Amino acid sequence: MFKVKLQLSKFLALLLVVCFTLFTVYVANSQQLPLSKDQSPISAGETSKYKLASEVLPAIGISRRYDMHFDHLMGILIGKGDDFELYARFRKMFAREIGWKHYKEAYAARLQADFSEDELKELLNLSKQPLMKKLLQSEVKAYLDTSKQRFKMGFDLWNNYNNGKISLPPD
Repeated sequence: MFKVKLQLSKFLALLLVVCFTLFTVYVANSQQLPLSKDQSPISAGETSKYKLASEVLPAIGISRRYDMHFDHLMGILIGKGDDFELYARFRKMFAREIGWKHYKEAYAARLQADFSEDELKELLNLSKQPLMKKLLQSEVKAYLDTSKQRFKMGFDLWNNYNNGKISLPPD
């Protein structure tokens, strides 16, 4: 009976995540304002500063790492941390439905707002330095290398919490 409840709670949690995701995408899409007669169809996103920001994101690996962060969610919701083919398929689905391509413009706009054009040029130049490239690649490799352990630990943590073996820390 407990296993049925646990499976049901996982299913409901996954359903909640999917609903939340769909709601987020709906809200984001519904907030796009139509162009007024005075505005040109060329957006502010096509400025050189925005273009620089858009180039920095993949150069420093943010675009690649963004979709990998779904692993945390999948590790808790899906299983015991041993079906990596299933995780790969879920990662592709998450990336397709709520992945980087849906948020890259928001990330570029954030960089555009937070950094000057000179700072963005400097970040882009830094990302092209061999030592910086090696550091960024090493971080991605370390994340991938620890994924099996992370899946298992995430599942065990969630299971232990649901079984009352651990509790949330006090406020």
